[in-house]
Amino acid sequence: MPIRRVELPSLGRSLSNLMAAPSSAQPDTHEAGLDAYRSLGGNAIHLHGEGGEEHSRRVVGEWLRSRGVRAEFFICTQICHDSWDEVEKKPIYRFAPEAVREDVIADLQLLGADYLDLVYLDDHPSRPFESVIEALRDEMAIGHVRGVGVRNWMPDRIRAAHAHARALGMPGISALLTTELALPVATAPLWPEYLPFDDSIRQVVLDLGLAVLAHASDICLGECLFGDEDPFAGLRPHWVDRWDPSANSALVQRVRLLAAERDVTPREIGLTWILSRPFPVVTMIGLPELVGPRRAVYERASQLTLSEAELAALNNVRRAA
Repeated sequence: MPIRRVELPSLGRSLSNLMAAPSSAQPDTHEAGLDAYRSLGGNAIHLHGEGGEEHSRRVVGEWLRSRGVRAEFFICTQICHDSWDEVEKKPIYRFAPEAVREDVIADLQLLGADYLDLVYLDDHPSRPFESVIEALRDEMAIGHVRGVGVRNWMPDRIRAAHAHARALGMPGISALLTTELALPVATAPLWPEYLPFDDSIRQVVLDLGLAVLAHASDICLGECLFGDEDPFAGLRPHWVDRWDPSANSALVQRVRLLAAERDVTPREIGLTWILSRPFPVVTMIGLPELVGPRRAVYERASQLTLSEAELAALNNVRRAA
């Protein structure tokens, strides 16, 4: 069963609604996993920006070239990820135009590619964004970058950055990435500095017509409320504790009931709810998950639809949580 595709007007193309996310923690899954993902009709790959992901970029680039499929695939990379100074024992903040240029060039070299379909970066609210947007404009002008996304930017900063980009002749901000779009209600974000996907973020997405790329691993879905979660979800107690069982008890019961009625799993209901938002959404799933024992679960979730009545029932219980 092929992965369903979704139209993303802000990016000017359609993408499979499941985006593969290779991980340097499981490098042995890359090549075979990408082959299996492509066989399912997948056409989008997300590459993290933190240290240790160089291997993933090299393998993905080699895979794209050896199969001759670069033009088929949408490549999204994170840039300007903060680093750590081991000598001084302090963070290195990289929200700067020179980091934009450095990381874009590095990604192109590691991938052996001529362009990146989308690059995105986290915000540093205390720092001006104008020079960063201008550096992105320059990379777009020479064909290195085709779209710009943001993650953990406050709504006003997104609107202002979008307006500045448009004033520079750029398409503007095209996508918002998040770890916080989930059916269960979390008491805190995945990391303390991350922003919740609240009504103000939702309104920016709707007003600017942004595509949403949502991390949908078990640690982001709240799968610990239903059991059978990926062992990775419990590596940090906070990742489990933020999903308060008592606050979500009624929702869990409703999801379990609906899953039984539809003969699917709660995980599929959670994924389908995300994909049913009133704006275009692509869910990012770890590549090992897409080719592991749960492959059929993700295939079904990609195709599953919920009726208006089913969505309304879930939303009503969710609002009461």
